[in-house]
Parts: sequence; C-alpha cells; structure tokens
Amino acid sequence: MLIEDPARATRVDPTELEAFVVLAEELHFGRTAARLGLSQPRVSQLIRSLERRIGRRLVERTSRRVALNPLGEHLLARVRPAFADLQRALTETRTAARGLRVGFLGPYGSTLDEALTVFRARHRECPVTRIQIAWTDIYGPLRRGEVDVQVCLAPVEQPDLTVGPELAVFPRLVAIARSHPWSTRDSLDLEDLADLRVIGPHPDVSPEFARSFWPPATTPSGRPIPRAAPARTEPEMLSAVAHNNAVFATTTAMPSYFTHPEVAFVPLTGLPAARALLVWRSDNDHPRVAEFAALAAEHRAAQLRQRT
Repeated sequence: MLIEDPARATRVDPTELEAFVVLAEELHFGRTAARLGLSQPRVSQLIRSLERRIGRRLVERTSRRVALNPLGEHLLARVRPAFADLQRALTETRTAARGLRVGFLGPYGSTLDEALTVFRARHRECPVTRIQIAWTDIYGPLRRGEVDVQVCLAPVEQPDLTVGPELAVFPRLVAIARSHPWSTRDSLDLEDLADLRVIGPHPDVSPEFARSFWPPATTPSGRPIPRAAPARTEPEMLSAVAHNNAVFATTTAMPSYFTHPEVAFVPLTGLPAARALLVWRSDNDHPRVAEFAALAAEHRAAQLRQRT
C-alpha cells in the first residue's frame, strides 16, 4: 500500500495520465518511454507519482512483465475516454487557431468565393488563408500539410486524395500573340494547332493533368502538334506567347486574372472544357474540411439551378 498525498490527491496531472494510458497499451516501460519521447526512469517516476496520488498501486511490475491490477483497470476504463476527448479538444482547437488553408491553381481560386464568404460568417474563430499552388507541384502542398483543401483541375487520379464536388466548368481558349494573323479569328480548332507551336506541360506536372489539360500530340486528322518549351507559371506562359511565337491552350478563367498587352485570347474548339474540383487528403483530420466541401457543393448546385 502506498501513502496517499492529500494535498495532491485531487489535482489532475495530464502528464501522469498520459504515461499511465500509454503504459496500459504497451505494458512495457521501454516502449512507453519511446512513444512519449521520455526516458524510462521518467516514465517510472510519473507512474509512481500517480499511484501516490491514488493511494494504492495501479501497475504490477516484475522483471518479466507489466500488468494493470484491478484498480488500474478501473482507472483506465474511466480515464481513457476522457483523455481521448481531451486530446481531441486540443487538436481541434489547435486546428481552429491555425485556420483553414485553401490552395488554388492559378486563376481557379475564385470558384470558392461564395463558399468562403459563408464559411467565414459561420466560423469567425477559424481564419482562412489562400495559397497559390504551382503547376509544377500541384499535390505537394496537400501532401506536405501546407494546405488543408485545394482547387485542382480534373481528372485527379491520386489514391491518397479525396475528390470532392465539382466547382465550375471553364471552356477552352488559345492565348496567342496579338501580332499573329489568327488572333482576330472568332475561334480556333484543335486541328489548327498543327500550324502553331504549343507550350507543352512541364515535366513535373502530374501525368493525368498533362494528358487532360494540354492538347494531344496529334490533331484528330493525325497531324503532329509542334511543342514549344514548357513554362512554370502563368506570367511565363504569357511572356512566351507574346515574344516567342508560341501559343498556350488555356481556359476562360485565365484572362480574368492573368493578361498581357500583347496577348489575345481566342475560343478553342476540339478540347473538352476544364472542370475545377475540390480536393483534400483522405487522411486529413481538419474538422472543418467536410463542412467546407458541403458548402462548395451547395453553391455549385445553386449555380446550376439558376441556369435551368
């Protein structure tokens, strides 16, 4: 029997309780110390301190085994759910303090304007930060935990990512130098690209994005489409178009945010419209991601209803 310390008996020490819960799971002081990032003597000290607080032993130790006695089992049954709730509360509060970080690719972030307005009104305690994603590292910020959710263009064929609602659809355009005789045409077709140099995808662009967003290697009639050097950013693309006698197959979103005085935008037929999607990591534990995705889906559904 241990002597209870009355002055300390009613105080709660989370460090002691965490050591006790982990020891109950591991039943090994060395593994418990490794999980907690503490020394083994420090774990033993915490368990003894908790036992003094209780007034009796909780853990039976021998040279070969560690086991909870009935009193330890009783304490574990009461403490484990409360400790899990405490950890969850701390995680959720820490996440709320960090806020919701929203990534977007180039000019496609505006697809979330309405959803973000509603989200901010509902959750004033959760600041929202927008972060632009590089074409050459589309999924990197998500996987590194730098953003919680982001706007991508379809398709997204990544097994570790969850694809949420469609946000918008953007018809295709060709960015072409104003000095080019075709810059005043009503439209260009995929077949016309065989007579132009098209800026190709950067090697670091995901394969499914390169296949779907950029024109194919040949036209429908089989003529090869010449490639110009790839570009990493929208300003680089526009500069190449303006000065290097190249064109870029883009969408109607681009001229709303990125323009150049020497570049015109002409409708392009023969390529499917680009679809903007909301995407997040499947193992993301941010408590607001699901709600934000639902808001984005509601806004998209309202848009579609207005058009019918």
